[in-house]
Amino acid sequence: MTPYGKAIFFALLSTAGFAIQDTVVKLLTQVGSIWQLMLLRSLVVIALLCLWARFKDRWSDITPTTFSWPLVRAFFMCLAYTLFYGCYPFVSLSDAAACFFMAPIFVCVFAHFFLKETIGRWRIFSIIIGFLGALLIIQPGSTAFRPILFMPVLAGACYAAGVIVTRGFCKTQPSLALTSVHNLFYAGLGIFMVSFLPIFPITPDVALKNPFLFQEWVPLAPPVIIMIIATAATHIVAMTASIRAYQMADAAFVAPIEYCYLAFAVIIDFVIWALLPSGSTLIGVGLIAGSGLLISLRERSAKQAEPD
Repeated sequence: MTPYGKAIFFALLSTAGFAIQDTVVKLLTQVGSIWQLMLLRSLVVIALLCLWARFKDRWSDITPTTFSWPLVRAFFMCLAYTLFYGCYPFVSLSDAAACFFMAPIFVCVFAHFFLKETIGRWRIFSIIIGFLGALLIIQPGSTAFRPILFMPVLAGACYAAGVIVTRGFCKTQPSLALTSVHNLFYAGLGIFMVSFLPIFPITPDVALKNPFLFQEWVPLAPPVIIMIIATAATHIVAMTASIRAYQMADAAFVAPIEYCYLAFAVIIDFVIWALLPSGSTLIGVGLIAGSGLLISLRERSAKQAEPD
C-alpha cells in the first residue's frame, strides 16, 4: 500500500474511532457526570500511555520539552470537549458534529489574526459558506431556533484556538506528549469539579436541566465503567491513527477525509436513536463540509505553488 493509501486508511480509522467514542459519551450522558467521565477517562488514557512508554522505554515521547504552551493548548482543548459534550443530552450527534466542524473556518480566521497568515478571496468565500451552513442548522429567529447549538460552535472555536497554539507554539513537542498534558489537565479539572461542585451556588432547577454538566459524583455500575474504559481506548486509537495519517501525507490531503465523521454521525443517529436530519440540517452539513473541503484544497494548492 502506498503512503497515501495508508494515510487514507488511518484517517478513516481515526474518524470512525472518534465517532464511536463520541457515541459512547452520548450514551453515558444519561447515567453520569461529564467531570466524572472525563476524570476517569483521562486517568485511563494516562495509565495506558505510561504503560506504552514503559514497555517501549520511550518516556521522552510522552513528556513535553516545556509545559507552558502545551498547558495553554490543553486549556482550549478541554474547554472544547466540555462544550461539545455538554450539549449531547439535548441534540443529535450529527447536529453537534456539524456545528463543531466550523473549527477549520475558525482556524483560518485565527491564523490570520494571530499567526499573520494571509486569507485570500477563496478562503473568505469558504468562511461565508460555512457560516451560512451553521445558520441553516441553528436557524436563529425561527421557531426551530436551538440556542444550545451555539455550544458546539463555541467548542469548534476553542478547538481551533488549540490548533493555532499547536501550529504556532508546539511544533517541536512530541505528539503523545501533547496528548498526555491534555489528559493530565482534564484529570486535574475533573478532580476540582467533582470536589467543589457540591458547594457551587447552582440552583436545583439549573442542575436538573443539565445533570450531565452539573451533576456531582454518582455511583457507576460495572457496564458504565467498561464504557468509560472503551472511550479511553478508542480515544488513543483514534488520536494515534490521526497522527499517523498526518505523518504520511500532507494535511491538505488528510483533512478532507475527516469530514467522513459527519457521515458516520448521521448513520449512528439513525441506527441507535432512529433519528434522521432535517432537510435544512443536511444542506447546512453540506455547506460546512464544502467550506472545509474548499479551505483544504486551497491549502494544498498554495503549498504546491511554493518553491522547493
